[in-house]
Amino acid sequence: MTEVFVYGTLLRGLRFHGALKGATFLGPARVRGRLFDLGPYPALADGPDQVHGEVYRVDAGTLARLDRIEDFDPRDPEGSLYRRVVRRSWLPDGEFRDVQVYLYNARVDPRRRIPHGDYRRHLQSLRGKATP
Repeated sequence: MTEVFVYGTLLRGLRFHGALKGATFLGPARVRGRLFDLGPYPALADGPDQVHGEVYRVDAGTLARLDRIEDFDPRDPEGSLYRRVVRRSWLPDGEFRDVQVYLYNARVDPRRRIPHGDYRRHLQSLRGKATP
């Protein structure tokens, strides 16, 4: 079993959360990094900020499914859209866990940064702007 931190479209209630069917939800968590809005999905890059997400315990089949969604090829990490790497996360109770996380493997436009690091909150703010 592997513990994975998700921060975008895999979050509960969002587009690809169904890929985590059968996974064990371990709770909300944060990792260090910077979050960016790429349009249809976010990108996590290295950085000093905090990014909010969720941690799940997944089996090998679910991890392979997540790799496909994130366009990560373990045989060619540098040629993949995202790289799966180990990062330290922390849960609200202060517990630290080392988890797998998908880092974006290309340059990001700094103007697309989500300063508060919370993709769900970002989507809610976009919906609010679209409402007349």
